[in-house]
Amino acid sequence: MSDHPGRPLHVEARIQHHPSRANLIPALVKSLGDLPVAVVKNDTDPPSPWAGYQECMADLPDCSHMLIVQDDTIVARNFAPAVRQIAAAKPDEPVCLYLSYLPRDVSVQATKAMHQNRRFVRVNLRSFLPIVAVLWPREKLEAFRAWAQANPGLPGVGRHAPVRSDDAMGGRWKMIERQTVWACVPSIVEHPDTEPSTIGRKQMWGRDRGRSAHLFTEDALAYDWAAGT
Repeated sequence: MSDHPGRPLHVEARIQHHPSRANLIPALVKSLGDLPVAVVKNDTDPPSPWAGYQECMADLPDCSHMLIVQDDTIVARNFAPAVRQIAAAKPDEPVCLYLSYLPRDVSVQATKAMHQNRRFVRVNLRSFLPIVAVLWPREKLEAFRAWAQANPGLPGVGRHAPVRSDDAMGGRWKMIERQTVWACVPSIVEHPDTEPSTIGRKQMWGRDRGRSAHLFTEDALAYDWAAGT
């Protein structure tokens, strides 16, 4: 049950944007359909996905859910109505709209779910958070932001070295706070891996399976998102 049953479902979107990818923005904004969209630019040097994500979490509008999506993604047809269906199906917990081959344990469960016609799998507590495109209930996003402000570092990162990984910070919040996070099956967002990684990750061979969708549908309304887990 929602913590705010009187709040109507209203989804807005923010694009986590680095200015080196300005050419990608018009097509992505158009593909998000009638969702209200803000482009949140971060030009930290060196580029920091985590710094950009923190800006996307700040000063939230009056909405029930906020979609934060990376600027180098593409989305399925009929994206906006499918997102609203997913928000209605999982109103109180974050949902990853993109899942890659990694975390491997989650992608294995997603494959099983696909065969069983189940639409959601839980992202394990100890897995990193696939943060390429996450649909956040507003209250959960506010809780993540407050936690991050109180816990700015990561184990193994030098005391004065800034954290750059948004996946890692999201995963640590999920684990420490024991948060339930879902991934939709199939993914309705693809990360085509045609743009250089802003965090400096290098591909070891051809297409990086860790940076592209394990399962992706071309039509987001080809599936019944009310079917549950």
